[in-house]
Amino acid sequence: MHIDWFVFLCQIVNLLLLLWLLKKFLYGRIIQAMDAREAKIASTFEEAEKAREAARASEARYGERLRALEAEFESMMNRAREEAETRRKEMLDLARAEVDRMQARWIETLRSERDAFLQELRRMAGTQIYAITRRVLKDLADMDLEKRIVEILMERIETMDETERRKFRDSIGEGGIVTVQSAFDIPPDEQRKLDEAIHRYIAGGAQVVFERADDVMTGYELKSDGHKIAWSIKDYLDSLEEKFYHALYEEAQEKR
Repeated sequence: MHIDWFVFLCQIVNLLLLLWLLKKFLYGRIIQAMDAREAKIASTFEEAEKAREAARASEARYGERLRALEAEFESMMNRAREEAETRRKEMLDLARAEVDRMQARWIETLRSERDAFLQELRRMAGTQIYAITRRVLKDLADMDLEKRIVEILMERIETMDETERRKFRDSIGEGGIVTVQSAFDIPPDEQRKLDEAIHRYIAGGAQVVFERADDVMTGYELKSDGHKIAWSIKDYLDSLEEKFYHALYEEAQEKR
């Protein structure tokens, strides 16, 4: 085999020249491009890591904020429940107070109506009893009721025991006043008899005054300053009123 050393050397020189040219003009740029690419990739990874850390920080921050909001919401709900409960109790108290007030007013109205009714009943009963008694006395004894009442008063004065007379004398004193109150006008003759009886049995120097008083009802009151004697069908009417009231009350209790 024949070797052309010249050609061989020329090829060696060409190869070396090619390697130098490649290194000079190509390999450096490729290596720079690869370094730049590697740096870009590393920068991208670094940015991605920073973004992930920022996302984690944001997640933690928002999670904490969410828990704070939930705690605040729960606190607000608790305050709202407490305020609602307080308001409910206040409204219940107001309702109870209003019911009590209405009940008290109703009871007061009922009591007033009852008193008015009893007062009217009392007046009517007194009027009727007075009229009936007067007719009965007239029919049986041919005597006016007023005269009979005056006679009763005179009998009381005449039969008064010494202790009661002393009480009158002590309360009248010297020149005192004895007042005779009645529900009717005492005729002059009857006034004269009473005046004589008082002066004879109670106090000779007393001044006797006759007055008409509707609240005495059918009857009389003989009184001085601090002592009195009285007779009236008012006492009977009071008893009738009390019995009538108990009858109404028991009937109302039975209807409940």
